[in-house]
Amino acid sequence: MTDQTDNIATTESAVKKEAVRPKKKICRRVLCVISAVIFLPIFIFVSMLATESGTRVLVQWTDKLSDNLSIGEVSGSLQQGLVLKNVLFQSPGVNVHVEQARLRLDAGCLWQALICVEDMSVEQPAVKIDTAQLPPAKEQAEESDERMPMRRINLPIGVEVKKIAVENLSLEIDRNRMTLAQFQSALSLNNENGLILSPTQINDFIFVMSTTMEERLKQVNAAQEQTEVLDWERLEQNLTPPLLGNVQQIELPFDIHVQDIQGTNWQYQSIVDEQVEQHINVSAFRLQAEASNYTAKLQKFSIESSLGNVEGEGQIQLNQDFPLNFTFYTDFHPLEQDKQIIVPQSTVLLSLSGSLKKQTEISLKTQGAVDALLAGQVELNREKMPLQLTLTGSNIIYPFADKQKKGTDPLKVDDFQLKIGGNLLAYQIDLNAQAEGMGAPKTKLDLNVSGGLSHANIDKLQLNALDGTLNLQGYLSWKEGVAWQSELNLNKINAGAYLQKWPVVLSGKLVSSGYANSKDWQVNVPELNIQGNLSQRPLDLKADLTASQDNLLDVRQLLLTYGENKISAQGHISEQSDFHLDIHAPDLRGLWPELSASLVGKVDLTGKVTEPNIKLELTGNRIQFQDFQLNKLYSKANINVIEQIQGRADVELSDFSYGDIKVARADLWVTGNEGNHQLHLRTKGEPVAAVFNLYGNFDRTSQVWQGVLNQIDIQSPVGAWNNDKNINVSYDNKLLQATVSAHCWSNPNIDLCFPQSFKAGTTGEVPFALRKFNLEMVNKLTEQSGLLKGQLRSEGKVAWFTDKPLQLNIRVDGDNLALAKKIDYRTFNLTVPRLSVNAQLENNNLALKSEVRIQNQGQITTDLKLQDIAKARKLSGTLNIQQLNLNLARQLLSNSENVNGDVNASLTFSGDLSAPLLNGSFNIDKIRARMKSLPFDLTDGKVSLAFHGNRSTLEGYLNTPESSLQLDGDAAWQSLERWNTRVHVKTDQFYVDIPSLAKLKITTDVTAKATPTLLDLSGEVAVPWARITVEELSASAVSVSGDEVILDNKTDRNSTALPTNTAAQTKSDMAIRSDLKIRIGNDVLIDAYGLRSHLEGLLAVKQEKGNLGLYGQIELKNGRYASFGQDLLIRKGQIGFSGLPSQPVLNIEAIRNPEAMESNNIIAGIKVIGAADSPKVEVFSEPSMPQDQALSYILTGRSLENSGETGSSGSVGAALLSLGLGKSGKLVGGIGEAFGIQDLSLGTAGVGDSSKVVVSGNITPRLQIKYGVGLFDGLAEVT
Repeated sequence: MTDQTDNIATTESAVKKEAVRPKKKICRRVLCVISAVIFLPIFIFVSMLATESGTRVLVQWTDKLSDNLSIGEVSGSLQQGLVLKNVLFQSPGVNVHVEQARLRLDAGCLWQALICVEDMSVEQPAVKIDTAQLPPAKEQAEESDERMPMRRINLPIGVEVKKIAVENLSLEIDRNRMTLAQFQSALSLNNENGLILSPTQINDFIFVMSTTMEERLKQVNAAQEQTEVLDWERLEQNLTPPLLGNVQQIELPFDIHVQDIQGTNWQYQSIVDEQVEQHINVSAFRLQAEASNYTAKLQKFSIESSLGNVEGEGQIQLNQDFPLNFTFYTDFHPLEQDKQIIVPQSTVLLSLSGSLKKQTEISLKTQGAVDALLAGQVELNREKMPLQLTLTGSNIIYPFADKQKKGTDPLKVDDFQLKIGGNLLAYQIDLNAQAEGMGAPKTKLDLNVSGGLSHANIDKLQLNALDGTLNLQGYLSWKEGVAWQSELNLNKINAGAYLQKWPVVLSGKLVSSGYANSKDWQVNVPELNIQGNLSQRPLDLKADLTASQDNLLDVRQLLLTYGENKISAQGHISEQSDFHLDIHAPDLRGLWPELSASLVGKVDLTGKVTEPNIKLELTGNRIQFQDFQLNKLYSKANINVIEQIQGRADVELSDFSYGDIKVARADLWVTGNEGNHQLHLRTKGEPVAAVFNLYGNFDRTSQVWQGVLNQIDIQSPVGAWNNDKNINVSYDNKLLQATVSAHCWSNPNIDLCFPQSFKAGTTGEVPFALRKFNLEMVNKLTEQSGLLKGQLRSEGKVAWFTDKPLQLNIRVDGDNLALAKKIDYRTFNLTVPRLSVNAQLENNNLALKSEVRIQNQGQITTDLKLQDIAKARKLSGTLNIQQLNLNLARQLLSNSENVNGDVNASLTFSGDLSAPLLNGSFNIDKIRARMKSLPFDLTDGKVSLAFHGNRSTLEGYLNTPESSLQLDGDAAWQSLERWNTRVHVKTDQFYVDIPSLAKLKITTDVTAKATPTLLDLSGEVAVPWARITVEELSASAVSVSGDEVILDNKTDRNSTALPTNTAAQTKSDMAIRSDLKIRIGNDVLIDAYGLRSHLEGLLAVKQEKGNLGLYGQIELKNGRYASFGQDLLIRKGQIGFSGLPSQPVLNIEAIRNPEAMESNNIIAGIKVIGAADSPKVEVFSEPSMPQDQALSYILTGRSLENSGETGSSGSVGAALLSLGLGKSGKLVGGIGEAFGIQDLSLGTAGVGDSSKVVVSGNITPRLQIKYGVGLFDGLAEVT
């Protein structure tokens, strides 16, 4: 039995085992299948990415699966470097184009649990986003107020990117544009070191915000409409909790190391209506920072920009009490507007220290525009954030730029101290300061305010000024609109101490309250009681009034008493008005400076404020205010507006004057009702008098007024103006349009007609015809008799619309016009047989055609067009000048002078007004001229300008009988503000004859260059030959001495001294820079005031960032000086320049002529050494001898021992003779030339009793004859 049982058990066990084996096999097979399904695609995907062909297939599949993505070209693999070209992505509102993208991975790093990116770069990505086409964003569920705190992250794998590069990025979001030329960086992220951002370059980043004024206004209006009522209770709840709350520490997910971020050439522009409104340039940016071990450090932070420079450093601990220590220093550049400094250079130093958990110390110090210090403490981690701040300053001046200016009245604030205490919900403010300026007197301010977020209590506001005090107490709330209560007390405020023309002392009280919100408003003044003294007369003002939205004005009491003058008012103005004003002011002198008047009258207003009944009667006498004078005024009116406007109003004026306008009498009266009314005006005066009559009627149903103007007579300085017929006028109030009938206005010099009836309103069209315009009228207005002659005619029309621009057509014609302009003692006459101008403006396009013909000359014609004058201003057209001659100017010259030259031009215009383009030529040919103002005669000349778009060239020449001058140059302009030009002048032995002064031959090579900011002169001027003869200085050559005083009654004590230096810039702020070399050759002879010498040297004229400078040296060679009987030879002559032309340095030795000495072995002379304004003069001799002996040799040619009485007389006689002969040298030379003898001269020779008169001259170039006669012995000598 037991065996059978065991066998059965064994059999069952075997059966079970056989059953289990198939199950295990099935599980293995299922697991293998699942693994194959999961890992096989991954293996295939990785295998494909590892090969170039596989990568290309995957990218192409991705391209086909996405309708928004397009990839132009694929090459490489991730291991070798995957390159995608011409990548496009488009979706509603988003358009992305990438020229090339590159990604390269290093798969070998995966075995180190590291993702290595060798290269991740993008070239020329362009992104355009149109927010209007973007799909609406899905609403997200509100986030829970309790956020999960940051925790340390343990990364399963590290990341290392060796190169991140973006080049030429372009991003456009609507009208805003951002460009980035270069971004290059690298980074690594792992558990050991955290995030490390390697040195990063961000260069040429430009952000431009563009908008229009219309769009900006729409945004502002939309923001105002969306503004919700502020929930003050919720705001208080939000400001009550501590800033950090229960935060004990801030755990960063990993350490952060920013090694170095540098940026260059960052720009920001704000453009409104295509005009740059703001431009900020950041030339350099740098940031170095790190955060690790609960410490965040700002190692370096710097910005260099057009606004200023910023530098900062510091650190903060992110646990415990969160201690911090930061310092920021800012240096602001001067802020300019219209080339004026409005904020000077300023510095700001900000320091933060302490801790965030306990107390944070703040220090802010400013210097420059404002010298102030802000110091205090803030407890950020306590409820409502308690704070204590103190701001102090002294010598605060506004406008800031007026600190260094004199004669201005800026606001000056001294002893300024502002204290703020309490917390955000309950604060106290104490302010003390002294201020004056900007028209305000010296004032001491004391203010104490307490309050909360939505209200303020003015506990004390006291102003001590003008020998009195002003005290204000009150309450101000802005929780629901604005509401206030206040009480103002004045105590002996003496305005006369500040305004001398308004001597008034005031005391009193003003109590007011009120509110204003979006629905209602109200102002209550229950008590106004002001007493005082004005111009030594008592002044009293009492009032009790209320104003509100429902009741416009309710005056329970209003009484102004000034001496014997009283003005009172009582009543209310509302839907049922009953208001009365009484004026009894027989003498208002002193009430206001320069005002005097006598006024008596009353005004009664009853009924609805929109349909009032008005009764007025006012009489005024001797009314005067500054230049306004009116002897008598009477006005009376009774107007009823209950059903329709009806009544009568009269105004009479007598003896009115204001400046040059004088009216002896004027009467104006209006009478009738809406259905039938009339207006009459009669004035008599100078320079204008008028008679005017108007009859009209108004229909309320159709809202149309119709009227007739007749018998109009206006007297003016240019004659009487009259209308030829009655003028019918109608006005449609619904259409806001007036209709005027055809009519004409006549004047002795003008006939102006409107040949058709026209309408004027929001739209209109007015045709006109100027049948006569006598130019004699211009002569009368300009007070230039005979200036213009002739008549002009014109016709055209002007029209305006609501949906398109103004339209204008005008034609002006004139025949036989003449101009006679007196210039000095001559008259310039110009006759124009024909003048024609046609102008047409339509759709912002202007077309202008003109023709001007000049008698006995050519003509000037233009055909210009300007398209889109409001914006683009595109320019096109032509200008032609034909056969215009310069001999027009001959009438301004003397009989012996003349000028000729043919002027022709053919120019074509294109481009726009800001950057015009010109093509064509402008030529002046056959130039000939002989004028006294020119130092040479022109026998032939030509100047040609050739234009090629935005550049031009200059070529020309000027010929004289002896030489010629060559001209060339060029110019270019990108716009009217950005231009440059060059002119080059070259001559060779150019002969110049300056009468009675000099004859020169000049060789020049000079270039002048100019831009809007700089005039640059450079080159060389050589004078190889010159004959300079100066007999007397011109009046302009000698300046008045700076210390000269003219004793008369017209001396201007405030006049400035005469300028001694040449300005460094022109009146248009164009700087002047010069570098000219002047070379004086070896054949330059000067003969001036007894000095006859050759000149030779080299000078340099330089000017840059300052006044004119002259450098170099001139040498006098073979010089001789003869004057007042003395005959000196210049043995050494040097004139040096090292800066100012008026301060040369002299080094001159002059000796007496040995032929005029008793002994040839003795030399005597003088030395002049030093600056020209204070030279050192010495007498010397060879051999050396006493000064008196040397001086005797210089003056007489003899020693003191041999200078007896006779000798002395001979010397004096010789000196007098030499003086006379020296002055007659020019006459003698003229006689010699008449007889064919060159260089005939008359002079003296010898010394003392041996002195003789010598006549010499050149018969031929090789034969000279000299004849001398003894002055005292009569002996003759021929050589």
